[in-house]
Amino acid sequence: MKKILFSLALVSIAGLTKAQTPTWVAKTTGAPALHFVNVLKAVDANTLWFSDTKATAATDTGRYIGISTDGGNTWTNKLVTAPSASATIGDIHPISSTTAWLISSGSGSQNGVWKSTDAGTTWTKQTTASYSTSISFANVVHFWDANVGFTAGDPFQAGSNQRFEMYTTTNGGTTWTNLPVGVAPAPLNGNEYGYTSKITVQGDNIWLGTDVGRLLYSPNRGASWQAFQTPVVDFGGVTTEGFTADVAFKDTNNGLMVEDQDGIGVLWTSSDKGQTWTDVIPNGTFYPNNIAYVPGTANTYVTSGFDAGSSYSTDGGLNWIEIGSDPTLEKYFGSLAFVSPTVGFAGGVSGAQSTTSGLPFPSFNVLSGNLNLAVSDVNANKAKLTAYPNPAVDVVTFKSSKDIKEVAIIDLSGKIVKREKTNSQINVSNLAKGTYVAQAIYADGSVENTKVIKK
Repeated sequence: MKKILFSLALVSIAGLTKAQTPTWVAKTTGAPALHFVNVLKAVDANTLWFSDTKATAATDTGRYIGISTDGGNTWTNKLVTAPSASATIGDIHPISSTTAWLISSGSGSQNGVWKSTDAGTTWTKQTTASYSTSISFANVVHFWDANVGFTAGDPFQAGSNQRFEMYTTTNGGTTWTNLPVGVAPAPLNGNEYGYTSKITVQGDNIWLGTDVGRLLYSPNRGASWQAFQTPVVDFGGVTTEGFTADVAFKDTNNGLMVEDQDGIGVLWTSSDKGQTWTDVIPNGTFYPNNIAYVPGTANTYVTSGFDAGSSYSTDGGLNWIEIGSDPTLEKYFGSLAFVSPTVGFAGGVSGAQSTTSGLPFPSFNVLSGNLNLAVSDVNANKAKLTAYPNPAVDVVTFKSSKDIKEVAIIDLSGKIVKREKTNSQINVSNLAKGTYVAQAIYADGSVENTKVIKK
């Protein structure tokens, strides 16, 4: 049975010196207009790579990667022309300022693993990771060093041979070895697939999210595999539209998972490699689209919500604090990459502005401040959302410093039992007596929870 972990006590922080509030500082990437940072990877505090994707309204047809060697302050963009023009450029993994591997996805020969040793100027296809069948589709690539790497795609073959297409290498991709039947996991009911760039790596551990809410897990760089059914519906939102999820692990066993249930944000925690998950009902605002563990910390994570905002937790997801940003820019925080509590990055979108506010979006975001040392005022962890009367018999009124657009009532098993578009009130008279979680979905896309008792 699922359990819900509550953190609803207010935290008093008396006598502590006010420290610098962590803030995102906007940078320009030089990418063409309406190009998003898709996959973002940090080699170290200075060296960053990203692969981009363009909005449908973009006027160019180029596919680019971006490289920074000064911590995201300045960028060099390289046009990627080697893969087929109809292929999608997806996952990327660099190990230095000059060397990286790139995934191209599509049909047949459009798929592949490509390597560059000249900072993305040229790319060479590594043909032994073939991805060549009519149903092949390459998704992810990861390297632990210059030699040892892993790549995976959707299932291929048929019948008893059907399995996720996976390869490993020990020589930088000069030769890739396909994982055989019995080693590579089989798709659930013969009908399951992964997602481009939906990979989490911590040490030798790999987690891959699928469209049926499973995590494919390897403890040994892809040599063996297990499959865990998680409580989420779909990690990528293609099979079940509007439902997406992301995971981050601080070590082999302990991690957090965020899920966007068509606008409802859910947070989960695991202490057994992702085999089982427990709901967390936190204080403060978190964002259910992206999550990253911050290396060098005991239990710090960052979430982001694309054009909604970003927040961090130093206690494993129990309490969340907003990360500041430039008020003259519209918020946009996509892919996350962290090196330490003082070195972090978030993707943006180039040459675009909000159709709602008219403000420009940031092309890229660099963290300023220290997520370990930052302490706001005494109300840093005090929830903005309140509910009254509480306990309640019928109508509950909600109040917050943010604009509420919708309220969901969630029972202690994690099931949404009531959901209404409202800016302040919801009627709970038809609910059974007991304790529930009320979640406010704000106009900016963030979510916040509070406990409600029905009497």
